[in-house]
Amino acid sequence: MCGRFTLTNPLRIRATYPRYRFEEFSEYRLPRFNIAPTQAVLGVLDDGSEHVRPLHWGIDGRINARAETVAQHDVPFRCVIFADGFYEWRGKKPVYYTMKDDRVFAFAGIFEPVPSGEPPCAIITVPANDLVAQVHDRMPAILEDDEIAAWLTPGDMQPPQARTFMQPFDPAAMQARNVSMRLNDARYDAPDVLIDNDPVQETLF
Repeated sequence: MCGRFTLTNPLRIRATYPRYRFEEFSEYRLPRFNIAPTQAVLGVLDDGSEHVRPLHWGIDGRINARAETVAQHDVPFRCVIFADGFYEWRGKKPVYYTMKDDRVFAFAGIFEPVPSGEPPCAIITVPANDLVAQVHDRMPAILEDDEIAAWLTPGDMQPPQARTFMQPFDPAAMQARNVSMRLNDARYDAPDVLIDNDPVQETLF
């Protein structure tokens, strides 16, 4: 599953994905080190607007949607959710997963349309790749950069096509490290969560 993630430099969204726009001034452009369920996340909907906007993380209490379930039917209301890392836990010890080049990337997600306010969304999960599987059996569905526009094409997406986007990400492009147990408090959101504060804990890798 994916229960926490980071977006430590939201400005890099525009640098990495220049086709997507967001407001010049917004509290959502602040760095986030411990994004938790029910909080606001930054994403783009498949409505053709190409506008980065806040979404509410959670649909009827569900923060994740299994790819195997999502792809049983046509997939309307798709979105992407931007991140630059995510966490999984081995016992009480969090492990932080990023790209080896520390770049921003996009989770595949689904959302529910609403008349106003932040649309609720969920992150699609897939079986873990070889790196994440050392800690957890699921991981977020991460889109390749050249897949994002196709995932966001307006209109329903049929199951065979949807499945091509919902695959474990290449573990060779990723890295993992232990980080602080301060992450266990969802209210704590500061840069020092990325520092391993438990030297007695054996490292994973």
